[in-house]
Amino acid sequence: MTKHPLQGCTLVVTRPTGQADNLIHALESAGATVVHYPVIKIAAIPEQEKLLELAKQLNTYDMAIFISRNAVIYGTALLQQADWPQNTEIAAIGNGTAQQLQSMGYKTDIISSTTANSEGLLSEPAMNSVKGKRILIFRGKGGKEKLAEALRTRGAQIDYFECYERHRPQVNTKILRRLWDRNSLNGIILTSAEGLKNLYQMVNKNDLPRLNTTPLYVISSTMVELCGKLGYKLTPVLMPSAQDEDVLESVTVHCAAKMT
Repeated sequence: MTKHPLQGCTLVVTRPTGQADNLIHALESAGATVVHYPVIKIAAIPEQEKLLELAKQLNTYDMAIFISRNAVIYGTALLQQADWPQNTEIAAIGNGTAQQLQSMGYKTDIISSTTANSEGLLSEPAMNSVKGKRILIFRGKGGKEKLAEALRTRGAQIDYFECYERHRPQVNTKILRRLWDRNSLNGIILTSAEGLKNLYQMVNKNDLPRLNTTPLYVISSTMVELCGKLGYKLTPVLMPSAQDEDVLESVTVHCAAKMT
């Protein structure tokens, strides 16, 4: 492989501000021209009194589940104790979440080893023995219920620690239009279904036909199906995960091949 396999590729990274730098650097190091176009804005929950009270009761829970890097970043910022309770296990969805926990000094006991989603965590053997356990799920406001519902079915008691919220940001739509006008947009990288929906709402209606024929890089079969429902005309590139190395490898294989 050449030192700059993505030379000539212009790619759009849609991760939130503050969470895209490493991926952008990796893509640019491989020769790509990268445009940052965030489709989700992450912010701390403004009403934090209830969460602060809940944090003081952390030692009453048998397990805490972090569903994302953001859950770690915003959740641990509200924990009002120096040491994690010895008897409270930590579970993480995805290696990225586990790495974020490690970087902030927390040891992960259970990680979803197959896929970085609720199904992956639920398939872990340890998650089949939760009857009678109290579990606290760190997540964003209004997250999906699938994980909690499955754990309740297995006999667990579930509470939520909703420590951040997501918004659709205000971004200049002309940024993408200029790329399309120059016929120089080779791919858009999307790492969440919510971000995909936001992108379709953020793009000018007149530009939707061009979005529908732009290579999209996604991370789940759910997102592939959503692309079709939104009117996308091509087959999205399904990446193994949202990890920087998986994104880089997928983009290199597909984008670089088209440039040769």
